[in-house]
Order: sequence, then structure tokens, then C-alpha cells
Amino acid sequence: MDKAFTDKDFIVAIELGSSKISAIAGRKKEGTMQILAYAEEKANGCIRRGIVFNIEKTHQCINSLQLKLENVLKTKITRMYVGLAGQSMRSYRCVIKRNMLTHSYITTEVIDSIRNESYVIPFSDYEVLENFPQEYVIDQNTVIEPVGVMGTNVEGEFLDVIAKQKMRSNIQTVFANIDIEVADTLIAPLELANNILSDSEKRSGCVLIDLGAETTTVLVYKNNIVRYLVTIPLGMNNVNKDLASIQIDEAEAEEVKLKYGDLETPAGTDEGEESMFYTSSDGRKIEVSLIKTIINARVTEIIANVRNQVVKSNYSDKLLAGIILTGGGSSMKGIDKAFKASIEVDKCRIARTINQPTVKTSNAPTFVPDNAMTNTIVSLLLAGTVPCGGAEYKGNDMFGQAAEDEARNKRMEEQKAKEEAERKEAVAFDEAKAAIREEFEKVKKTIEEVERYGSDKSVRQKAKELTLTALDVLGENYEATSKALQGKDKFKQSLTEGENLAEMLREEVDKLTEAVNKANKENSLFGRAKRWLDDVVNES
Repeated sequence: MDKAFTDKDFIVAIELGSSKISAIAGRKKEGTMQILAYAEEKANGCIRRGIVFNIEKTHQCINSLQLKLENVLKTKITRMYVGLAGQSMRSYRCVIKRNMLTHSYITTEVIDSIRNESYVIPFSDYEVLENFPQEYVIDQNTVIEPVGVMGTNVEGEFLDVIAKQKMRSNIQTVFANIDIEVADTLIAPLELANNILSDSEKRSGCVLIDLGAETTTVLVYKNNIVRYLVTIPLGMNNVNKDLASIQIDEAEAEEVKLKYGDLETPAGTDEGEESMFYTSSDGRKIEVSLIKTIINARVTEIIANVRNQVVKSNYSDKLLAGIILTGGGSSMKGIDKAFKASIEVDKCRIARTINQPTVKTSNAPTFVPDNAMTNTIVSLLLAGTVPCGGAEYKGNDMFGQAAEDEARNKRMEEQKAKEEAERKEAVAFDEAKAAIREEFEKVKKTIEEVERYGSDKSVRQKAKELTLTALDVLGENYEATSKALQGKDKFKQSLTEGENLAEMLREEVDKLTEAVNKANKENSLFGRAKRWLDDVVNES
């Protein structure tokens, strides 16, 4: 048995999978990652397609994992690195253009401004997790490093990795109820790619396919740049659900899938297969050919969906390094050949190991190294940089547990109060934005009235008064409600929308001011005389 780990320099990572929640602790030593402790809990009712669904159940799972790790480490865990993944995660491509007005050098400030604008996405309930510049075009010339290049028109193409705001906010809510800090939220597919793809594969072009329980993630690389990412809401658990349609119990469906799943040999082609039967736990006999047909049909559907996404990426003909498969579904017989034939590439490999050597200690007996199902959580562990250990752990006593429960309940109440306060702040800001929109429409309509009935003094007077009061909606109330949401990622999109509305209103008020001044000038004594003279000249 290894000695107890009482020092604090270990890293802790947690993976919120659809079928299970896993936690791992490790320490980097002499070029290897030592696995010090590992634990997992079934995610029944906790996670749905990568997103925390039940806050309380997820909290209980994580709390259980925390205690299991602390019992092994003999040290309190103060923080964890958390992986982000799930159905809502995908990439969004956008192009931002700038006209420099004159032929000049492209500066860092210009490029930074363009990139900042690329973070603004047209989805109110999504947020940008990561941003990858793809390429820049300066006066129709494609360049990789635009700073210092002379040009007039600049065009930047970017790939945003986006996900629903509740993905990260739900995780933060869960951890707010435990005495554990979120050291960082990491994009799990990207960390996985960093640890199982080679530099050559990323450069030559490849597609990484992670076959999970409820989702399948597709990630395309070319020239060392992320080019496409999507999460398909189909996974290997769908096979288990299909097997349930022929009354195979969920508990044995996984075993049946692994035993009879075979994409190399179509159902009914094995000699004597029609007479072969599988005996279920309750004694029923089910034809193996039927089982194989059901398995192959669902897996073929998943492969077809992946192929469509690879084609959609516009890189299907540029994947010189081919396909890299990982995740629990990659263990099915013949799945590599099936993907290779569907996507029409020359190479396909199954990544069962990560690039950095991993050594487990006897304190982590349930951890299986060099396994496609543990690649993601080890990758999250390798990404950690801040120690996660705290004080010495002495186990739980009755009084200590009661104190922890009381503290947890208090944190939950504080978190609920915080969420309610944020909800009210968001509602107040939405009302402020609605007032801006209403004033904008009012100013716009008044401009039309001035242009049509500017000879009417009352119309001009009413319009002039509006120019003096229209911007009042950008006063104290708007500033206060905006300030309350500043610095909170989930409100970034709403704040940007508010800023855009405010700028639109200012511009419209300027237009109204110009229209009023023009109408006053045209309807002054001098203006009317000039118009009379022009009419006389035109008649002559």
C-alpha cells in the first residue's frame, strides 16, 4: 500500500458524463502523471447530454466523490477542475470586416477590435467559450499574420466555440453548494484533442470522434487550428435503449452490445447464425441475428450523422491524417473500418492511450489506464496547474457532519438569494432595453413626420422637444441596471445588445436633430423667400 499523500500539490479534475460522474486526483512527477485516487458515481437523473439537469442529485454525487478521494488522499480538497461538454456545445463561424478608409498599416489594435467583435453571437441564451482566428483577408490577399501588412479593407474569419449559458452556470450553482472552488472550467473535447492527437495529425488535417454514452463529439483540425466542432445528440446508450425494445434488460444491454456488436460481419452472414440464440437473464431466448441488426442499425445511423457533420465542415477532402476514434463506443468491433468507409479517408486509428505516460498507484485500484473511456478525465487532469489540496483530512464525525450540513444549507440559501437577485437585475435591464427600443421607434417615427410635415410649426416644436428628452432613457436607470450585470459572463450578450441599442438611439436622435434644423431653416422667412424665388425661376 502506498504511503498517505499528505502534501497539497496534487490536481483534482471531474468529468460530468451522461452515464457517470468521475473524479480523479494526480500529481505530475518526472514526466509522468501519477494517479493518486479515482472514484466514480452513476449519473442517473443528474446529467442529460452533458448538462447538469438535477442540481441536488449532482451535488450529492460530487460530494460523495469528494469524500472518497479525501479518504484516500488524507487531505481536504479545496478546488477542482471541471470539464465542459454536452449537446449544446458547437462551433459558430463568423466574418468581421473593417474599412480603414485609407491605405495604411494594420495595427494590433485593429485586429484586437475585430476579434473582440467576433465574440458577439446572435444567440441570446448562448455564450462564447473559446475563439479561434481562422484567417485574415487584406484587400483580397489571404494572410495568417495581418499585423504590419498594408491595406484598406480587412476581413477576419473566426470560429467561436459556443454553448448554452446554463451549462456553465448550472455547474457553478452546484459547486456553490459545496465548499469547493471551481479552479477552472475546461472545454473537454479540446483538452482531449491536446492529449491524444499528434502535432502531425493536427497539421495534416484530421477529425477526432469521441463516441460517448448520450452524445458523439466531432472535432476537425487543419493546419494546427480548430476548424469545426459539433456535439451530436446520439450516443452508444441509444443502442441500449433499442435493445430494450426486444425486452433485454438495461443492466445486461451493455454486455450484449459489447458481445454482439460487430460492424465487420453483417447480421445473417455467419454460418449457422440464424439458429444461434442469446439467453437473457430471465431465461428467454433471443435470436442473435436480430440483436446484431438492431445494434448495427443504430451505430450506422450515428456514423451517418458524423459523416454529414464532417461534410458540413467543408474539410472532408482535406483530412490527410484521417480519423481518430476514442470514447467507450470505439471498442466495438469493426467500428474503425465502418467510419473509414463512410467518411472515405485512408487512415483511421483508435486512440486508447494519451500522449503523456500515466502511472496509477495502488490507491486508485478502480482506475483503468490506457483506456479510451478514461482519456477525457486524464486530459482534464493534465490541464490543471493550480494545486487542489488543503488541510489534513481526518474523516467525518457526527458533529463535523452536522456543521457541514448546516454550512451547506446556508450556502444553498445564499446561492438561491444570489440567483433571485440576478434574475431581478436581468428583468430590470430587459425593461430598460425595452424602453430604449420604444424611444428609438418614437424618434424614427418623428423623423418621418418632420420630413413630411416640416412646414407645420407644431410638428417641428414637438420634434425639438423630443431631441432634448429622448436620451433620458440612457440615464441613471439604464446605467444602474447595466452596471449590476457587468462582469457576469451569462449576461455578456444582453449587455452587448443594450450597448448596441443605446448607440442606435443616439444616432437616430442625431438624425432627428438634423431633420429639425433643416425644417426650421427651410421654413424661416429667408427659407420661404428662397423657395418662392426658386419657384419663380423654375416657372420662367
